[in-house]
Amino acid sequence: MNAPDRLGLTPVLGSLSMSYAPLIDRERHTFGTRLTMLSIKPSDRLPIGLILEQLSGMWPDSRTPVLVAPLDAQLDYSLLEWQAPRNAVVEIPTIALRDPLMQGLVQRAHRRGIKMALRGRPDVPLPPALLNCFSYAMIHITEDRRRRSDGSNVTPPPGVLRRMPFIITGAFRTEELQSAYERGAVASVGLPMDEAHCTIERPPQPGQAAVLELLRLAHDRADFDTIESAIKRDAALTFELIRFVNSAAFAVPMQIASVKRAVMMLGHAKLTRWLSRMLRVSTQCADTLPLMHAGIRRGLFLEHLASCSRQGAELRESLFQTGAFSVLDRMTGTAFPRLLQRAKLPLNVEAALAERAGPCAPYLSLAEAVERNDPVASRKQLEALDISQLDCNMAMLRALAAAQTSYWREDRIVA
Repeated sequence: MNAPDRLGLTPVLGSLSMSYAPLIDRERHTFGTRLTMLSIKPSDRLPIGLILEQLSGMWPDSRTPVLVAPLDAQLDYSLLEWQAPRNAVVEIPTIALRDPLMQGLVQRAHRRGIKMALRGRPDVPLPPALLNCFSYAMIHITEDRRRRSDGSNVTPPPGVLRRMPFIITGAFRTEELQSAYERGAVASVGLPMDEAHCTIERPPQPGQAAVLELLRLAHDRADFDTIESAIKRDAALTFELIRFVNSAAFAVPMQIASVKRAVMMLGHAKLTRWLSRMLRVSTQCADTLPLMHAGIRRGLFLEHLASCSRQGAELRESLFQTGAFSVLDRMTGTAFPRLLQRAKLPLNVEAALAERAGPCAPYLSLAEAVERNDPVASRKQLEALDISQLDCNMAMLRALAAAQTSYWREDRIVA
């Protein structure tokens, strides 16, 4: 799909409540995104082709999958007019396939090269010719036939295989997610944020790949803007940098809250020495990657929301840090009051993280409501911040596009 800056604003996107969730593979890599959308007014249901065409201009052109789920759109022949980007996969609800006309529509869309995913378990067997139109099946955990009511897995009969790769949805606990992978799920929508945390306290650990890339940039004396962008891809590294430059070792007269200012103060030589120390405590642990990426997505979302209001524009750097650091308690197993004793962060960031207070807190609550796909809570926060639904959706899409170019893998799902 195209870069978002190439598209003019459209009221179509302003009529939808949009949400996002990462696609996580078995190795805990974030490799794509699922976008869901729901009409703000049930009477304003839009044709599916119109929604898809508007979204086509909002995503980077790549091979990274984007599952698009217009939950209440009118499934009609406007689908065939969609010039589908190569990385887009549109979800089709199984209930729609009860209609023979819709079955014919799906088959025509498949012949036109439109990629589709089947959402939900069909109540009657579908013919093979129809099943072959779908790249993936989206199975909610409560609908998986190979899962017992107590959560244990059912062993399939010998020789019985699933016809298509399936992606699990609704797995809100870590053990549920692991069991789904054991049943053959190739990916999950989202991750159990409430349980995905370590139980033993440890300092924030940056990703080893990020540190090595920054060492290369520092050695090549890359410009500070490039180095800043690379650091902000890793929440733990950003946290440690802010902590380091505000420590007693530097005795700076004024607090440094900007990543770019911190990099400029260190310079390439001192930055290289600091990164060498960070390399010794960096990690390759795959389990921390989804949380790290979740923090970066939030940080970028809040940073883009900053441009949607006059107050937010003054909080841009603080909003990024609020979002990026908001999962560090789960990553480190340390409560925020104790974690923040190790770093001197801007007061509005500390208040948002530890007390859910201050000017940054409503933005964080908005991001969490969007991630939960809670349109009522999202609307409440938008009204409090005086941000329109259109501006929120545009900020979200731009942030996700920026996040994708930062760290998402460019390979496809494999069963």
